[in-house]
Amino acid sequence: MFDVGFSELILLAIVALVVLGPEKLPHAARMAGAWLGRIRRTMTNIQMEIEKEVSAQEMRDRINQEIERLKTLSNPINDEIKAVEHTIHQHVNDASQSIDAAPAYLEAQNNPLIEPNVTEAIASDTAPTTDETHKNSVTHHPVIATDPVNLLKNQSL
Repeated sequence: MFDVGFSELILLAIVALVVLGPEKLPHAARMAGAWLGRIRRTMTNIQMEIEKEVSAQEMRDRINQEIERLKTLSNPINDEIKAVEHTIHQHVNDASQSIDAAPAYLEAQNNPLIEPNVTEAIASDTAPTTDETHKNSVTHHPVIATDPVNLLKNQSL
């Protein structure tokens, strides 16, 4: 802080002894020491508070950087989640269409007056085809292919 050497301190002590006298010099020295101690403690406290604020600001900056990094990393994850949601909705729609077509298919299966070509057309939502195409498609249909009565009918055709 100040560049005070030993010779300057001796000179200051001699001047203080002459000005204050031997009776007031010890009290003045104690007061000067107390004031220097208070100034040092105040300076130390100010330095610690400044360091705390600087470290808190650095911590806030690091947290903000980490938040930004996580946001950029979450974008591909959100895109993947949307793709999975789209796939799920597509499968639900497909299942819903199959469920909607099931009553007509079952009605056609239970009604013996409807021809087999019409039954398959109702199940697949297409127009009836030739007998050869019908034989191939009936054996590969999961409900018709596993039903023993239909298997016997198909073998006799």
